[in-house]
Amino acid sequence: MRIGLIIVMLLISISNEMLAQDWQTVFSVDSRVGYSTNTYLNPYYAEWNRAQNTSFGALSGIGQSTWLGDKDMVELTGVAVLEPFFSGLDTWKGGLALARYQHQFSPSVSGGIEMGGSYFNSSFSRSMFWAQPTLTWSPTPFSQLKVKVGSNFRSYRDYMVDSVATSINDRSDLYALEFETWPSFNWQLSTGLYGNFDSFPDIQEGFSSFVAAGRIFEKGSKIRFKVGLEQYQNQQTVTTGGGGGGFPPVGGGPTGTTETIEETNRIIRLGIEGSYPINSQLRAFVSAEGLRYNTTATNQNINDIQVSGGIRLTLQPKSRKDRGKISPDWNNEKEMQQVEISYSGDGRIYLVGDFNNWSRPGIPLINVKKDRYRTELELDAGSYEYKVLKIEDGEEGWVEFSSETYTVEDGFGGQNALLLVQ
Repeated sequence: MRIGLIIVMLLISISNEMLAQDWQTVFSVDSRVGYSTNTYLNPYYAEWNRAQNTSFGALSGIGQSTWLGDKDMVELTGVAVLEPFFSGLDTWKGGLALARYQHQFSPSVSGGIEMGGSYFNSSFSRSMFWAQPTLTWSPTPFSQLKVKVGSNFRSYRDYMVDSVATSINDRSDLYALEFETWPSFNWQLSTGLYGNFDSFPDIQEGFSSFVAAGRIFEKGSKIRFKVGLEQYQNQQTVTTGGGGGGFPPVGGGPTGTTETIEETNRIIRLGIEGSYPINSQLRAFVSAEGLRYNTTATNQNINDIQVSGGIRLTLQPKSRKDRGKISPDWNNEKEMQQVEISYSGDGRIYLVGDFNNWSRPGIPLINVKKDRYRTELELDAGSYEYKVLKIEDGEEGWVEFSSETYTVEDGFGGQNALLLVQ
């Protein structure tokens, strides 16, 4: 737990000292309760143990700080976790840290590195460190293909294998292919393939994969469906008649005759998760996941489930560099598209964009109450780029958008905001 608290405190320090350098920081706290029939499905524990049919609680603090330059991005994330199990299993506690750097080589190609480390402990301790250079191709503003290649170092201490405390150290050279696309403003599709270079290019020897679809509803509600497949082929010493093959690597059960055989282990996972915003800072979430495990060593099938739910509190300090900038808030619930802007400057402000052929001064934004401006447009389905024009004492100028607004380059060194209408 100490390492996680240090990480979050470091992010707070970075946020306070570097806001003037355009660091954007978000803090959140998750509180959840759940039940699983296998701790492999636990969101933080993720160690195979079917003996622990248990309910659990989890409290996690998350801090993420992002710096955005003209062509560079740095992102730091810290997580602290305290997870008590309501059974004989010891409390799981610790934390992890992630760092990501990305450089934009062209409008569609970027590259960088992702690295991180974690330390958790209960009756045993588990530490990991990984580093992965990345290359990302974005054929459109709403899709990207990412390739990762790197190494993962893992260490276990006091890990019980056949009632003997064991230390384990290993290294894996891994690759990952990830693709994400937004076919519309409300739908997100993603898929991923992960494997070990020891088995490349015959990925059947060992890989994990997933396909997911997410839907965003009105007022920010979200739901996501996910299907995953994991497969491992190897020679293992198994106990026939005693409860399973070589994966999962640890398990109990009756004793029997041991022999070395060639086996294939598969895990199919099905999951669903959803969230609902209670207000701008509180969000409720639920998730459910099941798996089916099969090994050819014994032709055994195992089914497990996990359900959990909780509340997330999110706080986002305002960046000093965002002061004086605007974040247009669009409401597309009706036939008309309504936009509201918080603006405390002088002069009059107008919308100018694709929807009026960029004619100036544009569509006037009406002051509806203190520092709040609003207008309505009737738009066909499609994407629209736009700006906000300020006119004061006969002089014109563009009002800058905050970092929270989705923008694209305007071709003149500035940014246009992007609106999607279905």
